[in-house]
Amino acid sequence: MLQKTLIIASIISLFAFGSARAQYALDVGVNIGGANYLGEIGGGPGLARDWILDMELNQTRWNPGVFARYRLDYNWALNFGLQYIRLQGADSLTENPNRFTRNLSFRNDVIELGTTVEYYFYNQPDVGRTGRYLLDFKAYAFGGLAAFYNNPQAQLDGQWVALQPLNTENLDKKYSRIQMALPVGFGFYYTFSRIHRFGLSAAWRFTFTDYLDDASTLYPDPLELESEEAQLLSNRTAEVASHPLAAELASSFVKGGLRGNPDASDSYITIGFQYSYVIRGKSKSFGRRKNYLYGRRRGKSGRARF
Repeated sequence: MLQKTLIIASIISLFAFGSARAQYALDVGVNIGGANYLGEIGGGPGLARDWILDMELNQTRWNPGVFARYRLDYNWALNFGLQYIRLQGADSLTENPNRFTRNLSFRNDVIELGTTVEYYFYNQPDVGRTGRYLLDFKAYAFGGLAAFYNNPQAQLDGQWVALQPLNTENLDKKYSRIQMALPVGFGFYYTFSRIHRFGLSAAWRFTFTDYLDDASTLYPDPLELESEEAQLLSNRTAEVASHPLAAELASSFVKGGLRGNPDASDSYITIGFQYSYVIRGKSKSFGRRKNYLYGRRRGKSGRARF
């Protein structure tokens, strides 16, 4: 119910924003791309690193979304976006003996609502210098704040089971499914015929949680867990104990042993293509404002008609 409420509220806010600002420098659009996760589970053969070198590219999953962008002036804009992001990882894919022996895995469908500030460090309002301003190019950096709903799951007997209700680490207080993130990144776009924008953006989301993957601290006493499902999904080392990579380590994955790394929060990366449609103004004041936004002076041959 909470997930549905967040999605509905997000969609309403985006459309309300678009309607209120339609007479200004506004474009609305969609993005489609991929997302990947950085955390304790999976990764390269060495020690876990909070960097893209530890990322499993074959675990990249989809990231569709919608957004509305409002240009404040020539160099600044606000971007409001709603994203659906699939994250996943598996220790079975790594050659690191400790992580392989731990044998945890997860998937997480993230619903994110965020606001970022875009700074345009490069502006070319007339690509090709034709004097017609039919193609422009902009490159930008951005940063902001996002709230997201997440629900890590693991597969057991062919079924996906939500992990947060099971409290697999026997925490005094279960972690929240609503979390915050700081998205930072860069992007660029071309504007064709003054109304169609095509671009690419990449972002790194720094979060304040270590439970995107449901693993953070120590193995609990299995007898203190609330259900048989929790016991089975808390410690899965027995499933690979006979494997040569795990044979010598399996006996150390017991109560009090390390299950994750609480000193480093999880994060995720997105990269995707964007298309947006520029909503043109209907007033003379809008025309003057657009000239200011795009760095052009009005004249008989150069009047902006965005």
